[in-house]
Amino acid sequence: MINQSISRIITHLGVRGGVMAFACVALSGCRDSLNKLLAVQAPGRVIADSLNGPRYAALLVQSAVTDFECGFAAYVTAGGLFGDELADATVNAPNWPTDRRDPTVQESTISTNTCDRGSNPRFAIYTAMQIVRFEADDIAKKLEAWTDAQVASRQSLLATAYAYAGYAVLLLGESYCTMTIDLGPELTRAQTFAEAETRFTKALAAAKLANSADITNMSLVGRARAKLDQAIVAGAVTNAAKLSEAGADAQLVPSGFVKNATYSASVTRRFNQVFNANNFLRAYTIEVPFRNLTHQGVADPRVAITNTGLRGQDGITPVWTQGKYTSLASSIPIARWAEAQLIIAEAKVNTGDLVGATSIINALHSLAGIPSYPGGTAADVKQHLIQERRNELFLEGQHMGDLFRLSQPFFNPPGAPYPPKAGGAYGPTSCLPLPTVETSNNPNINRLDPVTRP
Repeated sequence: MINQSISRIITHLGVRGGVMAFACVALSGCRDSLNKLLAVQAPGRVIADSLNGPRYAALLVQSAVTDFECGFAAYVTAGGLFGDELADATVNAPNWPTDRRDPTVQESTISTNTCDRGSNPRFAIYTAMQIVRFEADDIAKKLEAWTDAQVASRQSLLATAYAYAGYAVLLLGESYCTMTIDLGPELTRAQTFAEAETRFTKALAAAKLANSADITNMSLVGRARAKLDQAIVAGAVTNAAKLSEAGADAQLVPSGFVKNATYSASVTRRFNQVFNANNFLRAYTIEVPFRNLTHQGVADPRVAITNTGLRGQDGITPVWTQGKYTSLASSIPIARWAEAQLIIAEAKVNTGDLVGATSIINALHSLAGIPSYPGGTAADVKQHLIQERRNELFLEGQHMGDLFRLSQPFFNPPGAPYPPKAGGAYGPTSCLPLPTVETSNNPNINRLDPVTRP
């Protein structure tokens, strides 16, 4: 009986507590002391439901924002690896399916890892952004039910929750062939972008009541991007009305606006993972198309790349590093004025206003200190806008989505040999299939070929 009691005590108290308990039982006259020890309540235990009340609204919103920032750094890095901005320089086999766009990429780390594998770069998109989407949607629903009397700055918190939920859905839509929300049915990309647009519209309504210029402008850029994605889905015929709406939203964004995701060198979860994976760990290098970029013979500072002369972790791959982010604590733009301007320019090209589109391009060139673009035919300007987006939005989580939206070829075409360290060939995957963790557990998935469901 005493041995059974000691066993239970050790289980509850751990090794040190168990030693204390054994010593006490072995000595006569200390059972009262043992009973008092066992009666102590475990500190720090919190009932989860108690954190879901209105008094914790600000904390819950901030948690969603913080998880977004972690997920966004992972998204930019993993998306850069899949979408030709970065190339693998590690000996980590789990990274290779993402880099070479294998048909089995849904089982790779890009889908189901966490967002903070900083010392061993294997970053997830699906899990990380679905967590943010759920958190932000959940607290938004709660805020809708609570009152201003219960929650200080309720409308501001509501606007923030909807804005970050919108971006989580938007990024999932730009990277995955199809999507699902809360065990719902499989959504096409167009339906996913419509879901993002709805959240941004709600964010704008709440931001207006809260008089929040920051979230208003963030949501305007986000909604313009969601409408742009709906206007041209996988190179299909342009929806002129949606593209015009995108331009109208973008037109409202003031000059100089930027909404950043913030980072810190203090903890891995808060690292700028682009700098960490490329500059610090030499796990990734800059892919060939983004090296030595010039316009009319002048280097484009928006894509500042350096040949370090070093080799990556695999001892084989030459490491070229980016100069856009200069430390582990560098911020990454989520939404900004330059992106809005490029959306306006795309809308102008669609209406035949080539002068207006060229003027926008040259305003951005002037800021970058590179020669003006002379313009050309509608086809010329449209093609140049694609290059402008590549350069201006380099390593900001945009290029992977643009490749699929605009039906642009990958630098390494399907069938091209993959580096000898891993073997095989680059695959035909142009968007990410839903991971098995979703298709196996969601009873509402139709299981159609995702590539045929843009």
